[in-house]
Amino acid sequence: MRLKSFSAPSMAEAMRQIREELGDDAVIVSTHRDNGDGSVRITAALETREAEDELSVLFAEDSRRDIEDTVGRTLSYHGTPDNVIQALLEAAYGVAVDEPTMALASALKSYFRFTALPAHATKRPIMLVGPPGVGKTVAAAKLATRAALAKRRAVVVSTDTVRAGGIEQLSAFTDILETDLHTAGGGSELRDILGTVDDSTLVIIDSSGTNPFSTAEMSSLAALIDGSDVEPVLVTACGGDPSESVEIAEAFRSIGAKRMLITRLDMARRLGSVLAAAAAGPLSFSEVSISPHVARGLTPLNSTSLARILMRDPG
Repeated sequence: MRLKSFSAPSMAEAMRQIREELGDDAVIVSTHRDNGDGSVRITAALETREAEDELSVLFAEDSRRDIEDTVGRTLSYHGTPDNVIQALLEAAYGVAVDEPTMALASALKSYFRFTALPAHATKRPIMLVGPPGVGKTVAAAKLATRAALAKRRAVVVSTDTVRAGGIEQLSAFTDILETDLHTAGGGSELRDILGTVDDSTLVIIDSSGTNPFSTAEMSSLAALIDGSDVEPVLVTACGGDPSESVEIAEAFRSIGAKRMLITRLDMARRLGSVLAAAAAGPLSFSEVSISPHVARGLTPLNSTSLARILMRDPG
């Protein structure tokens, strides 16, 4: 605030001086009249731009703290590991938004990668991998359905020849889609099948469930991946333990997985495990399954949609 006193023979003259020097926004603080000669002395004040800027900074800092508190509580609610929370809060700090969801979206975009799976043919066939029971077969059917709806040719291959009912479950979907389904009992059979598929066809491979903590099973899967030149995509279900999810992600990342497809979003409220897995891999987010029904398909994830999913439950 700027203060200045003005002396003049009359009140009118003093006011004129104040307007000329301080402008119309000046505020009269005090007035003193000399009874001897009738002159006046007026003290006036003007709020400076610096003061306004300081207030703006204070309000902005308060707003940022409120946003960070909301984002932090939300991530804690989801059971997100402390190191991931801290990294996301640092990424969110200073973001020029005044709404928590968009601040979180910006942080997610800077910290994670988002790479959707295509509905068309790829250079390397897609192999869905992961522990038993995470929904790989249904995910394969959903990918085939998406390709069919996009009028793209697709072929489904199952290497899950041991699990009872696995082939039959997949066959029920591919028959409806009129999509070719092949089975491969090993690397040689898989390579033979892939050799018959033209470059314009999307190939989706449903692998058998693999124990990430079994050296023998992981070595067998790694040999199948390397020998057939396919892209492994980790399928992981929501609602797991974050620490276990980290170890699972690291195990499958070590054999070539770079993307992660999330299932059972409709059956879990806390998603800290998938954030932990993506951070630990590191793995890119690709799609999310929000329904057990094949017709509902898969939804590509981006930072904004993931932020909205995380914020839908109170933090």
